[in-house]
Amino acid sequence: MKSDPAQALPEEINNWKKSSEDRIFNSETLYDYIDGGAELYLSFGFTRVFNRIYSRPDQPEIHIDIFYMNSSYDAFGVFSLSSGKIEHNYGNQSETTAGAILFWKDNFYVFISGMNETKESAETIKLLAELIDKSITQKGILPKLLNYLPEESLDKGSIRYFRHYIWLNSHSFISNENILNIDQNTHCMLAKHNNGNEKSLLLLVEYPDSNKAVIGKDKFVKSYNHELALSPIIKSEEGKFLGMNLHNNLLMVLFNAESEGEVRKLFQSVKEKKIDFNDR
Repeated sequence: MKSDPAQALPEEINNWKKSSEDRIFNSETLYDYIDGGAELYLSFGFTRVFNRIYSRPDQPEIHIDIFYMNSSYDAFGVFSLSSGKIEHNYGNQSETTAGAILFWKDNFYVFISGMNETKESAETIKLLAELIDKSITQKGILPKLLNYLPEESLDKGSIRYFRHYIWLNSHSFISNENILNIDQNTHCMLAKHNNGNEKSLLLLVEYPDSNKAVIGKDKFVKSYNHELALSPIIKSEEGKFLGMNLHNNLLMVLFNAESEGEVRKLFQSVKEKKIDFNDR
């Protein structure tokens, strides 16, 4: 039976008391709650978000948001697009910032926050994070696409997983249009790789089958840079390299590379990892 972390929350903790009725928002009412940030959760899909507010005299309010995502993939995706660094203090991955803790575990994405942090509120936020983490009994699984990323030179904090084209621009502008035919059945990942003084950006797009991968590749070439139809690696006027490679149903694109050698090396590493993973 699936755990329900909202049921584990106490009425009072560390002298903070539940201050109002709990609220629940779904995909139709989320904009009423977080207008301007709802797109992130809607693009992954979720059933509801549970909100509770705790208050204590002369202390900041503490807000808890528990998002019930459709899968652990979705919870990981939301975290990857919300966090600035990866820690492992809570859940599968977490981040602690001034006045807030966010983490994901199984199909849950959790955000606990308190404005104008005090020593007492920071301690209470930590207690709540520990309690919620403990109440979620399953870890969930990561997208297998994560296994294809070359570990050498990888900036792990830069990993972004998504299934909607609007997140193509998570690190730098690529396009405002769906130039890769990305949909909910397409798994995508962006990650930076150190290549000296700068960083290249690797995009992996895993399609449901090889036919859709070919269609996606052809649309990308036509929409982004038609020169890729003539050569899989091209050099820009600024001296940077753009590379593209299709391996079965996996499309690889490398932006801002320092050399052709870097492009070929990263693509070969991805191919080997994909083969090894599929063989297991």
